Amino acid sequence: MATEVGTVIKGMNIDQGCNKQCENCEKYFECELSFKATFQQKGILAMIKENLSSVKYKVIVLGGKGGVGKSMLTANIAAALAQRGKKVCILDQVYDCPAIPMMLGVSEDARLMIGDNGLIPAESKWGIKVVSTGLILDRDEVIIWFHDMKRNATEELLCAVDYGDTEYLVVDIPTGTSSETVNILKYIPDIKGSFVVTVPSGVSQNVARKCIYILNKAKVPITGVVENMSDTVCPSCNSPVSLISTGAGENMAKQEGVAFLAKIPMSQRVSISLDAGEPFVLKYPDSPEAAGVNKAVDALIRACEGGN
Repeated sequence: MATEVGTVIKGMNIDQGCNKQCENCEKYFECELSFKATFQQKGILAMIKENLSSVKYKVIVLGGKGGVGKSMLTANIAAALAQRGKKVCILDQVYDCPAIPMMLGVSEDARLMIGDNGLIPAESKWGIKVVSTGLILDRDEVIIWFHDMKRNATEELLCAVDYGDTEYLVVDIPTGTSSETVNILKYIPDIKGSFVVTVPSGVSQNVARKCIYILNKAKVPITGVVENMSDTVCPSCNSPVSLISTGAGENMAKQEGVAFLAKIPMSQRVSISLDAGEPFVLKYPDSPEAAGVNKAVDALIRACEGGN
């Protein structure tokens, strides 16, 4: 019988049953079939688990929309951890437009090298290791990869990089909650913390919620929400200014039952430091921007290492 015009669509049905291809399954996190356990114990997942066994704490940074500051927060979290004496490596999963090397001032001539135990990460002057396609391709090269190629690249970087004595592996994840995000949540074992980045607008909150939902599905601990481009101060009169909106990120965190960690003000210091390749937690350590990142890092260390 033909569908009546005006009938409400109640769902999207793309379920074709189990084809035992866990790496491609959109229902991976809900699946309770015994075959999933076999997939987790053999093949690529077993190789990744072995290669990451020396890494103490795996942390991911997500944000539903592009341009909300995921890479900025990743670079500054890594810098704040390194400042506290932690051994840190960033895995840049943003293949299309990798920005981490530039944000950390890694030389344009730096490249990932092959060593006895796998690929050797590049290193910033602060001792932060970096793994990124920006250290493989030339700046004028463009990546045009679809799902399978991006998944293969993720597998390679998780299996074949020598992470050595890394304490904190911080992963910068691309926009959205589709395959690239799911690949990391599926492949990295024992993720200890995650940050959801948003900006103070209603549209951004609606997308950021999706990140919280997928983290809950994957049973990944949510360290908390960070609001970027938040309330700032007028440089002329020192009055508080909300250029986009105010309170939206904190309200979303409260509604979703997760911690709201910090606001990072909209500021020239952020963009200046990123362009200079020097994280603002190091360049402007006494600034409100640095204070926001340090609050987030305090929460991360408590979640991973315990203590107050």
